[in-house]
Amino acid sequence: MSEKKKMEFFGGGWRLAEETESTEPSRIIDAHFHIFPQFGSGSGPGNDALPLKLWQYHVRDFTEFWRKSDGKRVKQRLLDYPSDNIQELPDVNFRMGRYGQADVTVDGVEYCMQLYPPALENLEATPERMIAEMNTVGVDMGVLQSDHVYGSCINDYYAESMARHPDRFIGLAQIQEPEAGQPDQLERLERAVLEQGCKGLYFSVELFALHGYVDHLDSAKFDPLWQRVRDLDLSVWWYLDARRRDRTASFMQYVAELHRWAELHPDIPAVLTHGLVPAPIIHEIGVPDEVMSLLKRPQMHAEVLMPAKWPEYPYAEGQEMLRKWRDEVGAEKLMWGSDMPFCAGTWCTYRQAVDYIRVHCDFLSCQEKNLILGGNVARMFKLAL
Repeated sequence: MSEKKKMEFFGGGWRLAEETESTEPSRIIDAHFHIFPQFGSGSGPGNDALPLKLWQYHVRDFTEFWRKSDGKRVKQRLLDYPSDNIQELPDVNFRMGRYGQADVTVDGVEYCMQLYPPALENLEATPERMIAEMNTVGVDMGVLQSDHVYGSCINDYYAESMARHPDRFIGLAQIQEPEAGQPDQLERLERAVLEQGCKGLYFSVELFALHGYVDHLDSAKFDPLWQRVRDLDLSVWWYLDARRRDRTASFMQYVAELHRWAELHPDIPAVLTHGLVPAPIIHEIGVPDEVMSLLKRPQMHAEVLMPAKWPEYPYAEGQEMLRKWRDEVGAEKLMWGSDMPFCAGTWCTYRQAVDYIRVHCDFLSCQEKNLILGGNVARMFKLAL
């Protein structure tokens, strides 16, 4: 029988107490966090169309909608289509609504879909709001992953937010990946780091869709980028889910390319984001040997994101998966992330997102929890613990 968990009363009710043993817990740093302006605004003049197009492509496999005329739930892939060509997206007048929702019109019928928590009334996550979310659950800092769906000029928003709150956010620079080796993108990266305060590079295969997926992660065309990354002493945070129809083949292609990239650039620290394997395929393929082999490379680390993979808190199956990762590569390789605020509308509360490790995961020592919950991120960015 497992030992009974300790509880504490905090004024508003009871909660499980954190187990700190004799070691003072280090700062908790969320390796996957978001702040963003209102969708459809603040992305730069004339740039709103691209994030909307990417959002529609991003959610092509969503299966839950509500018919606006009568509120009936419809479980159907209304946005999927038989192509990987983003230029062939079906015309559904994809648009952002309110209360965390997007609206679409399919065959003359209007539907809404829930992208974010209903509390995001205007579909924005201001830094002040997200700091309040962190304070409520005891998270000290958040690493800002910069997917293109959040805006084409998100570096500017990060810069303003980090200037107001310098000890709460770690920005990852956004670039246009297909042109990442070109002078304008190298200048954009340099400005993001030297002038705007970003501390790492986010590299997503998301924009490869715009050119028919002809680009490869290990291509020599990106060599100028990697040299600039070295010069700026940055880590690279990789997002490998292209959302093509064959998600498995696409993902494994990029894993192989990243293996070759790591051979060519063993001195560049890197993080595999979004929990190693995309959520839609993890129950089909598990965590392939090729992925674990990649993670064993000295420069590689991984974001731990179990609520995206398992439906029931405190994610017993996810905890067992985390135990295997710890045993195989060590706690020093693993970084907890939440994907907040997305997680709070789809998977769990923010407190649950951190407590399944902080309070549960009894197989982890206090030192290991401290590493996973922030110590490893602090070391990567050379922050004081």
